[in-house]
Amino acid sequence: VAKHTTKGDCWVVVDGQVLNVTNFLSEHPGGELAILTFAGKDATEEFNMIHPPDVIGKYAPDAVIGMIGGGGGGGHGAAAVVNLPPGMSAYTLADVAKHTTKGDCWVVVDGQVLNVTNFLSEHPGGEL
Repeated sequence: VAKHTTKGDCWVVVDGQVLNVTNFLSEHPGGELAILTFAGKDATEEFNMIHPPDVIGKYAPDAVIGMIGGGGGGGHGAAAVVNLPPGMSAYTLADVAKHTTKGDCWVVVDGQVLNVTNFLSEHPGGEL
């Protein structure tokens, strides 16, 4: 999500849903800048303060492209669940142990393998 921050490629997160709002920007009644301010980020708190719960489904249902954590590309401020390659049923701890650098860092939390590479610089306790 964090990679999609421009007028020509704009994604936001609202209530855990990832929205590609690129094509909606010009239609937004509050103007493009209101959305672009949150491009690549979680806009849930601000969005919910001024919009009714049904507004996405009513005006931009095609903008919903997935749920946060459902991809695998990491993200600004969030860890991404690492998807299994075809034919694999689970990662082993040995698989995870191959990803231990600042440029490629995976961890296991509650049985889920998470790619935290893009989160390291934002971790409140420090990177390493």
